[in-house]
Amino acid sequence: MRIVLFLCFLSLSLFAHKLNLFLDYEDDNLYIYTYFNSGTPCKDCKIELFDSKETLLKTLKTDDKGEYFLKDYEKVSYVKVEALGGHSAKGKVDNAFKNAKDKKAEIKSESSVLQSIIALALIILIFIGLKRIKK
Repeated sequence: MRIVLFLCFLSLSLFAHKLNLFLDYEDDNLYIYTYFNSGTPCKDCKIELFDSKETLLKTLKTDDKGEYFLKDYEKVSYVKVEALGGHSAKGKVDNAFKNAKDKKAEIKSESSVLQSIIALALIILIFIGLKRIKK
């Protein structure tokens, strides 16, 4: 039993230095953000840009915040980030573009007065129910 608990505890440290890659579109730029599992940014990490045939197009470095804004991203299909110690992450640019379109579609607001009144009535009913249960 002790061995199992020790192995479980040991396996938690495996993700301590995991490198995360975040791709998004902002103001017609491809936003690349890299960070470790602890939340610290990946400073001066190597960014490699690949096309659809996985041919290396360009090699860049992140800034002190772990970010890079790419203006010319038309030919880029994949982004690979490498940090010291062999940590790496790879992301597909098409997925980031699709997610950005989905976010814009979700922004549509459909707020109505009737929905607000129903929500407030439900909240009031919940509090009345809790008050009766408490007695």
